[in-house]
Amino acid sequence: MALGNLRRYDVQAKYAFVLVIASLGPGLVALWSTWKRFDFELGRIKYSSQSWFVPGFFSCLLLSMILAALGFTLGWNSAGQRRNDRSGRSWIAFFVGGGVLTFDIVLLIAFFMLRLRPAG
Repeated sequence: MALGNLRRYDVQAKYAFVLVIASLGPGLVALWSTWKRFDFELGRIKYSSQSWFVPGFFSCLLLSMILAALGFTLGWNSAGQRRNDRSGRSWIAFFVGGGVLTFDIVLLIAFFMLRLRPAG
């Protein structure tokens, strides 16, 4: 199967939509892992220094941000073009990609504000 020519706007719309939908998965995994380690009594995110939580959390956020940024950019580039017969997908990718990027940044800031540094 051919990948398609990325100079065509309808192909950009298709890839933008797929990338943005794929960016939702790692972002939700990062949210779920943070939610599981949140201590409601302390109001903090607790984790051990020997655990794989922090590398996994940052990898999920980075992957989600990269996929969302690529989808956002392709959607922005192809939205509103006359030769794009899938303009709706471009607009969906543009807005959902921007939303996922915003969500990832807010989750990253919340992690740094609410983390409880491990003792060891």
